[in-house]
Amino acid sequence: MAAKPNITYVRGRGRCETLRLIFAAKDVEVTEDYITTKEQFENLKSSGKLMFQQLPLLEIDGLCLVESAAQAMYLGIKYDMLGSTEQEKGTVQMLFFGARSFYEVSGPFKLFKPLEEQGKFLENSMSKARNRFLPAFEKQLTENGTGFLVGPSATIADCALFNVLPNIQDEPAYGNLLDEFPKCKAFMETFTAIPGVKKYMASPRRFPLTDAAYVAEVNAALH
Repeated sequence: MAAKPNITYVRGRGRCETLRLIFAAKDVEVTEDYITTKEQFENLKSSGKLMFQQLPLLEIDGLCLVESAAQAMYLGIKYDMLGSTEQEKGTVQMLFFGARSFYEVSGPFKLFKPLEEQGKFLENSMSKARNRFLPAFEKQLTENGTGFLVGPSATIADCALFNVLPNIQDEPAYGNLLDEFPKCKAFMETFTAIPGVKKYMASPRRFPLTDAAYVAEVNAALH
């Protein structure tokens, strides 16, 4: 029997969560190892598995893959989650990277900023969410009409978008922003209804939103 895919990362969502969601959407079982100390991280770097000396690490099909976007693309090819035509593949990749850009400016990253910069960062995040990202995804969901971004089922773009939206829904500073984008709000229900995703969301592998304790552990282990 082939080994299960294995993820090595810290104990949180971070840059690994889209990968977990891809596996969940296809109901693929994975194993995980968690880096909690600087010594563990240094030992892993010394092993030669981290091409660019960074996490997450995905071990699958005899490969040691780093760079979370490359990992997602590999899984998209492997599990047929990139669309069925050249046009769909192009759209899926555009939306995937758009969702990653959205994630980079979303609320949880404020906790990695100095305290005096967090208010401005969150203000900028709210502005970009309302005026730049959510309108684009709302339009795409409306035009596709299936509840997903492209085609009739989840792609890596859907997984990347779902990685962001709970940050908007659960961050108090955003208020009821998602109510202004009903297709995006409904998308969250559509995505979590996927059987593998539903199972993952109820499991201990689904970490809570980023908090100060997570930031402290990441900084201690990786920096």
